[in-house]
Amino acid sequence: MLTIDLHGMTLEEVRAGLERTLENAYLHRERVVRIIHGKGKHSEVFPVIKSYVRHWLEESEFAREKVEMVFRGEDGSPYTPPNGGETVVLLKTDGKVPLEELSWEEEEDAEARRHLKKIRADKNRNLRRKKFR
Repeated sequence: MLTIDLHGMTLEEVRAGLERTLENAYLHRERVVRIIHGKGKHSEVFPVIKSYVRHWLEESEFAREKVEMVFRGEDGSPYTPPNGGETVVLLKTDGKVPLEELSWEEEEDAEARRHLKKIRADKNRNLRRKKFR
């Protein structure tokens, strides 16, 4: 699951980067994207970034064409526990990538396995480089 963290960003930065990042995720066949926008406690009147993200996910051309489902963090999702500071997006596929219904615990385990695999690959790559020096 790809995570996009918007903490500390201005509304202009979010506007400029959100669609680009989600488009990139779609092109790389990411299925589930977790957008961390915060609960809006630092906003004066209402949660600006949170409101913008959720409105954009309902109204934008990108959302109409490429978003299959949006899970509001307050309700939780099949992929994450409830958290009002995030929104989880399920992107559409072209039919080539099967939907894997993983719970958030299984997703964390899969992520840990990918991380360990990367560490092993880096270690083996470094050993091979030392042999040829």
